[in-house]
Amino acid sequence: MALPLIIITGLSGAGRTTALKALEDQGYQTVDNLPLLMVPSFIDHILEIKPQAPVAVGLKTIDFSIPQAEMLLKNLQGNPAIHLRIIYLECNEEQILQRYNESRRPHPIEAQHLSTAITIEKLQLSPLKKHAEMRLDTSDLTVRHLRQILQHYFFEQQEQNLKIQLISFSYKHGIPKVADLVLDMRFLSNPFYDMHLRPLSGKNQEVQTYIKQDVRWMIVDYHFKEFLINAIHGYREQGRFYLNIAFGCTGGQHRSVFVTEFFHHILCKLDYDCLIEHRDLRTEII
Repeated sequence: MALPLIIITGLSGAGRTTALKALEDQGYQTVDNLPLLMVPSFIDHILEIKPQAPVAVGLKTIDFSIPQAEMLLKNLQGNPAIHLRIIYLECNEEQILQRYNESRRPHPIEAQHLSTAITIEKLQLSPLKKHAEMRLDTSDLTVRHLRQILQHYFFEQQEQNLKIQLISFSYKHGIPKVADLVLDMRFLSNPFYDMHLRPLSGKNQEVQTYIKQDVRWMIVDYHFKEFLINAIHGYREQGRFYLNIAFGCTGGQHRSVFVTEFFHHILCKLDYDCLIEHRDLRTEII
């Protein structure tokens, strides 16, 4: 049986260490900051000792050229003794700059300006990004959310089952970058304008009843439901095994939260593997 080997790579500051810790919590043996050119000898050693657990490696972003990376990936993918999977983490430049300013740590690539180092790194990592089975933008993700996604993604027989991530969000804070499908709930009546319902959230029964009384609720309950179930079935037939569906409204507190909860309940009853995240729901909302 081939050894499961996951390579976690991507832009510095995009969350590689957090990703490795998430896999370690799932029982993976992890190694971080391994230079790419040391991967072949590392794999030979791992295969020799025959570990009982799968292995995850965090790759450094320096010390290799693009041709070297292409050749190494070709050799790894042709090795029948390992089952190679590559996860590429990326992040918008503004967030990376902010994270480096907060941590005050130097970027691994020396350059006069941090933005120049990021540009060089993107080019250097292009072969790894091209071969990645999952490209995850962490710009809008908390540490907890990133861990949830990866642990959900790699749980048990993840390569055979479609994992579905349902996200509610506020348009004021932008559409989630990870979203494959985005559905706008702003056509529904807004509970925000009812002073009694304003302090509540879409998890509250009174808010749900209010929204369902809208004559346009049938669009969600029938048309959107039919569309999503058929779309999910199509994605699964096409070999996808991770799907992000986002539901948005103005404030991310009422309509998008309820509709996300609504579809989470439906898909779980249909035995789909679902994870839910209310990105912009304030903690003080009930």
